[in-house]
Amino acid sequence: MASADINGLFSLFGFIFGLISIIFLFGIIKRTKDDIRQGFILLFAGITSFVVFEIITILSSYQMLVLDAEIVANVFMLVFIFFIMASMFKLKTLIRGLSDFGQAFIVTSEKSHEDKLASIVKDVKDVCYVTLKNPYKEVVKTLAFHNIDTSSMQFIDASGKKSSAENCISIKNNPEDIKKALDRILKEKGSRCVVVDDISELKGVKDFEIPLFIQDASSLIKTNESQGFFVGKIEKLGKSTINDISLIVDKTVGDEK
Repeated sequence: MASADINGLFSLFGFIFGLISIIFLFGIIKRTKDDIRQGFILLFAGITSFVVFEIITILSSYQMLVLDAEIVANVFMLVFIFFIMASMFKLKTLIRGLSDFGQAFIVTSEKSHEDKLASIVKDVKDVCYVTLKNPYKEVVKTLAFHNIDTSSMQFIDASGKKSSAENCISIKNNPEDIKKALDRILKEKGSRCVVVDDISELKGVKDFEIPLFIQDASSLIKTNESQGFFVGKIEKLGKSTINDISLIVDKTVGDEK
C-alpha cells in the first residue's frame, strides 16, 4: 500500500507539471504562426497524452479504475513518446533550416502577409529591414501590433517617403540604390538578418528581372555573412517568376509555393 501511495504521489506531481505545461504551450500556440506552430501543436499533443497517462496511473494506484489500467497507460505512454519525437524532429528541422546563412524566398498571400512577416523577425536580433512599398512608420506600426520591438532594427526605406528616424535611411526604389545601401549597412552595422519586403514592389524592372535582382542581393547578403529573406506576394508575382526565384535561393517557404 505504501508503494502505491508513493507511485500515486509521483504521478500527481507529474500530472500537475503536465497540466502547467499544457497551459503554457497553449499560450505559445496562440501566439505562434505558420510552420513552427505545427511543432508546438505536436508537443502539445504529447504533453496531453502524458497527462492522461498520469491520470490513469493515479486512479490505478488507488484502485479507482476497473479496466486494465496498465495496458491503457502503456498505450498513452507510447502516444506521448511518438508525439514528443515528432515535435522535436519538426522543431529541429525548422531551426536547422534557419540557422545558417541561407537565403530564403517567402511566398505569401495578401491576407497572410503580416503574420508571415512577424514570424520572420520575431525574436531575431540584428535585423536589417528593407521596405519597398510601406513607409517606415507604417512598418513599425504593423510590427508593434505583433508585439515586436523595432528600436534595435535598421531600416532601409525605399517607399518614396522620407523618414527622420535614427534607425532608418531613405533611398530611391531601384535595384542599384538598394544594393548599395544594403552593402553599406551590412558592413557598418553587421546585421545578421536581412528582410526585403516585398519584391513585387521593386520599381524600374520587368518581371523577368526580379530574379536577377534577388540573385545579386542574396550574393551580397551571403558575402556579408547574413541571412536573407525575400518576401513576395503571390497575387503580384507570376508563376514563372516564382519558379525562377526558387531556383536561385536556398529554400522557398510558403503554402502557396
